[in-house]
Formats: sequence, structure tokens, C-alpha cells
Amino acid sequence: MSNEEQLIDSCEVKDGEGALIVDLSAQILEAVDSLFNAHEEDARQDFDHLLQRVKTLVNSNVNNRAGKHETRDLLAEVLFSRLTRGFQNFLKTGELNRDPLKAAEFLLGSVLTGTVLDEFASVFDQVLQEASNLRDFHLAGRADFISINELFQLLNAGKHSGRLILERPSYRLDIWLKNGLINFVDPHQFSQRMIRGKGLSPWREIPAALHEEAHQLRASEGIPILFTFRDNGFIKEDEFKEQLRNIGCELIYDVLQNESDCSFSYKAIPEPPIYAQQYPLGLPIMPVLLEGYRRLDDWRHVRRVFPELEQPIEPASDLFSRIAEMSLSVIEIKVLTLVNGENNFLSIRDTIGLNSFDLGQMLLSFAEQGVLCPPGGLASLGEEGLSVDQSLEEAVQALDANESLDAIPDSLDRVFGEEEDGFGLGYVKAARKTEGETS
Repeated sequence: MSNEEQLIDSCEVKDGEGALIVDLSAQILEAVDSLFNAHEEDARQDFDHLLQRVKTLVNSNVNNRAGKHETRDLLAEVLFSRLTRGFQNFLKTGELNRDPLKAAEFLLGSVLTGTVLDEFASVFDQVLQEASNLRDFHLAGRADFISINELFQLLNAGKHSGRLILERPSYRLDIWLKNGLINFVDPHQFSQRMIRGKGLSPWREIPAALHEEAHQLRASEGIPILFTFRDNGFIKEDEFKEQLRNIGCELIYDVLQNESDCSFSYKAIPEPPIYAQQYPLGLPIMPVLLEGYRRLDDWRHVRRVFPELEQPIEPASDLFSRIAEMSLSVIEIKVLTLVNGENNFLSIRDTIGLNSFDLGQMLLSFAEQGVLCPPGGLASLGEEGLSVDQSLEEAVQALDANESLDAIPDSLDRVFGEEEDGFGLGYVKAARKTEGETS
């Protein structure tokens, strides 16, 4: 017995009203059937098209070229095509004179919002990454198990060359290493819109159109973001390598500042890509880590004064009289205009485009000068942080504790090569033991 017959038998038909109910139910069943049981030729064509689209998307994700909304667009395309075809059959059966696309758009907009599609797409992307790209590594883990500074020291001690990927849920940073040195830093996302300048302009704002273009080219063609800034004349050639070094260090400091949700993967690769070979940074790892530790202490001081980053920041009652004699830069004036009792740390950061550390240092300075009311209270300003010498001393002690290769577990040691292999940590570890014995 068909679905329509079962439905008719189960319904008590009364006059014309029952007939309309049965007729409408039959139309709904037919529409649903058309969604899942389309014509064989149409279904085959749809499947071939979808298969090709998914293959393209997977390859883009594996090669890190997929755009931000590519997965979401694919899901929307699939749902729209299925709903449009189903409603077309439904409207034909019902002899209703309406646009099937409009009906599909209405239903999709009512039932499946953009937020739902974004969440579904993010899960789909995560599965793609876990099933393909992230399996191709020599070492992987999370920063709450092996800290980033320990990882850097492992790679530096063995003079390794390869790509270290640091990831957060919506952020990725590629760090190319060459013989244990930082060769190139390639961010996939560059949220800040201000970079350091020279002379009278300590900060320069990246034009919004250029900022968006740089991210599009990074996603679609793999062109490093700072290269687009240079190619469009925003960063001059004579300052380009210096900007690569400064911004690269800033990005690493930012990761060291908050490792809570960071994961990593490392793959040994003999030579970095061509663009990294053109501008080799050659940054020694230990000075970068030392500066990262020093800045970490500065950031703790900021968080004492601004314990809740979402708490509105209040200006001082005599704000204008206090700033009348201050020599302020353009960016500082912009920040102060946003300190109005309604904006908080995060909203000011997103509006101005500074990174969290630099904005924190600026707001901390304003709080110490009495320009704004410290959310952590006046007592938080009196809590002196460590001096530069003390901070560096603690950083050196922490790094020395991690530097002892004898403390490296054999399981990690074997990742980089056994002692008899003549390379990697195993070789360095054996050499240090031999040196100790001879001395």
C-alpha cells in the first residue's frame, strides 16, 4: 500500500475539508519523495557535480588554499539545489503560481540560519583537516602538554629544518625553520590593522581594502600577507625585511602570551619555500624566547590593571585637563576618544586594530598618568612588576631548566633520531654525554 493510501485510510474524511487535507498531504509526500528520489539521470549529474566540488574543497584545505567561507558556500549550494528541486515539484503538483527559488530561500532562511551553516562548515573543515593534512607530520601535540618554548628549544637544539604550524580554532601561524633558526613567519590571518612606522608616525594603518585583498590572496593563492602589503606599496622594499622580522617576532610573542588553546604540528622539510629563501630572517630562537618571557611579565601587569577585558573602561573625571599638556600621537588620541565608559578593552582593540599587547601597554600608561580609571582599582597600579633584569633572570632560569637534553624523554628523543643515526637530538645528547665524560 502506498503512503498516500495509508494516509487516506488513517484519515476520517469529512466533506471537502478532509479531501483538502488528504490532497495537501499527498502533495507534501510527493515533494519529500522528489527530494530524495530524483530522476536517475538528474541524480547522477548532481552527484558527479557534488563529488567534484568536494574533491576541489578537500584539495584546497589540504594545501591550505581554501577560502574562509568555501565550505559554507558548498553546503548552501547543496541545500539550495535540493530544496529548489523539491519545491518545484511541490508547486507543480499543487498548481501554485510561485517562484520555487523564492520558496526555497524562504525555508532555508527560516530553518537554517547563517550561524548554523557556519557551525556545520567549521565541523566539516575540522574533519577534513584531521583526515588529511594533519596526519602528515613528524611531531604534533598541544601546548598544554609540551609548551611552545620547549618545542622551540627541541627544534633549535637539533638544528632542524622544517615547518612548524601553530593553530588556534580560528588562527594559524606557519613558522619555517632552517638549521634551528627561524627562517620565515607566515600568518594565515593578520587581525591587526596597525603596523609600526618610523619617525613622527610610530603607527601606520593598513587600508581596509588592502587588508581584505591580502587575506583573499593568502587563502586562494597562498601568497604571504605581508608580500601583498609590499606589492601594493604599503611596505617599501628597503624596509620589507625589517618588517618581516618585527612582525614575525610579534606574532610569536602573541602565541607565547596565550598557549591555552594552541596546538602544533611539525614536519621536517629540507628547504623552505622560494619566498622564504628570498628573505631569510635567520632569527636565533633563544633571544626570541627571552623577549617573549619578558613581555609575558608585562602582560601580567596589564591584566592586573584590566582583569576583565570585557569590562567598560571609564575615563577620569578631569580627562581633558590632564591631556591638555600631554604630547599624544594620532593613535593615542584615537584610543582616548573610545574611552567613554561604554567601550571595553576588546572593543577598543577591534576598532583601532592594534594587537592586545601594544594596546595594553598604551592603556596601562594612561591609567598610570591618571587619564583613565583602572578597572582593577588604584591598588593594581601599585603592584610593581619585575624589573627588566629580574624578568630576564627568571626567563634564563626557566629556559635553562628546559635546555637540559638529558631530561628529554627517550620517546621524544627517538622522534628526531637515535644516537647512532648521527643527527637530531639523539646525536646532540650523546655528544654532550661524551663531552662530560672526557672533562
